[in-house]
Amino acid sequence: MKRRLLVQILVAGALALGAVAACTPHITSNGHGRLAIAGHEVRITVPGAPEAYVQSGGGLVIGERTLPLTPAEQTRARLYYQYARGIVAAGEATGEAGSKLGVAVVGSLFSALWHDNSAIVNRTAHAGAAKVQEHVQALCTQLAGLESEQNALAAALPAFARYRVIRQSDVAQCIKGAERHAARKS
Repeated sequence: MKRRLLVQILVAGALALGAVAACTPHITSNGHGRLAIAGHEVRITVPGAPEAYVQSGGGLVIGERTLPLTPAEQTRARLYYQYARGIVAAGEATGEAGSKLGVAVVGSLFSALWHDNSAIVNRTAHAGAAKVQEHVQALCTQLAGLESEQNALAAALPAFARYRVIRQSDVAQCIKGAERHAARKS
């Protein structure tokens, strides 16, 4: 019983550390590049290319050059920015839910020790995991939207094509991971 509780304490600690890590405003994609939210723009860094910036108002800057955009392209750029912000918000919400779960599990450990009943910890963990799962699914939805908008921008603006850092495989991996986590909970 005590060994099992020790393992649960370690898991709770790992969740809390994961929650802190999830609160950074960066999105990376399997080595294809990096997105970072900086103020009112998304900075895109890819190997061998100047940085690009997608601005909240619908502007696009590559290197030092502001690209002229049509109204439709500006709308796409605004949506791109909004999806990137949505990913960060979903990541923060996931981290917060994970942190709350970790605290709740640690609290339930004391109750479990007092009552000599490890089922208390399991009930607490399952209830909190459902909240985390909701936020992970929201993150995957935002990631899919970002991938769609980046591809539409790249199709309209060939200069942006090299800045497609989110791949369909990233979206599929996110969804698969969320589904795998949901299946483990059941």
